[in-house]
Amino acid sequence: MTSFTEPGLGPGGASLFAGASGQLTLDVYGDLARAGDLAARVSVLLLLTGMGGSAAEIAEGLANAKVPRDVDPRILRVLGVKVFADGTPPNRTAWMHQEYEGGGGFGCLCVHGAADALRTRELTEMVRLAHVSGHQLGVHVTGDRALDAVVDAFEAAQVEHPRDDPRHYVIHADLPGAQSLRKLAAHGFGANMNPAIQWTIADLVEELLGPERAAYQFPVRSAVEAGIPVTASSDAPVTYPNWRQGVAAMLLRESKASGRTFGPGERVGLPDAVRAYTSNAAWQDFAEDWKGSLEPGKAADVTVLDGTLTALDPHDLPDTPVAMTVFDGRVVHAAEGV
Repeated sequence: MTSFTEPGLGPGGASLFAGASGQLTLDVYGDLARAGDLAARVSVLLLLTGMGGSAAEIAEGLANAKVPRDVDPRILRVLGVKVFADGTPPNRTAWMHQEYEGGGGFGCLCVHGAADALRTRELTEMVRLAHVSGHQLGVHVTGDRALDAVVDAFEAAQVEHPRDDPRHYVIHADLPGAQSLRKLAAHGFGANMNPAIQWTIADLVEELLGPERAAYQFPVRSAVEAGIPVTASSDAPVTYPNWRQGVAAMLLRESKASGRTFGPGERVGLPDAVRAYTSNAAWQDFAEDWKGSLEPGKAADVTVLDGTLTALDPHDLPDTPVAMTVFDGRVVHAAEGV
């Protein structure tokens, strides 16, 4: 890998790190970048509040945020703000329009508020504050009802306070409805999906949501056809950070555990799957003019596989070795004999 996103550094990330605050981790990245020891391009989303956050915490965090200074923005750059909107389907905490299988409730938004309407209002204000401050927003959201609320909040913020190309995006976007997909595309917003997670938990999701919703999870093809620049990630450490596994999952939509296919109509071809980790990912970083594709004048960031990508059986792709990695024109990894 030559670029990655850290979607949760800052004062709200203390609970995500054993014995270290998110702010400390961000400071360490800054030290590495200044010393020339950061051999990857890192985009950061500030996490100003954890689960159950509020607009007041967002406002305080924006006022007091400390970001690394005197660093090359092509190496380390704070791009925006991370917000948690709901939980996850396996925990029955994703906010759904339809109840979980077996009477497991509907989940809810995980922001401040004692009722759905109050939480929706709080989420809308959290999004508005970050938008008005000029930040890109990356919002963790998985349930279809929560996705509708987040996309509506994006739209409301942009309509009330127009900005030139804010590129807000939904993180995970497990179950976006057709209307939310259209709105994301209409406003130039993005979707960062995690097909590698479906690879590992599809059978469990079917137990919780039923076969129809499990087959639709991470609808990459629907999003691409709607005109959304879909990006993909591993969601490490939830799954191993192997982009090859993510590409294979988009091509196959199979469960690693059972081998069953989930939602074959949502498969995409190899070009769309690769774009999700290259040119579309550069777009998400506001960097498509200088990275993300192999062209004269762009950054020499190259990953070379020990095999021909277009000829590989997708089932073999996750374990295909990386023969060489070039970062900014320097070979930073090479297999023996290369």
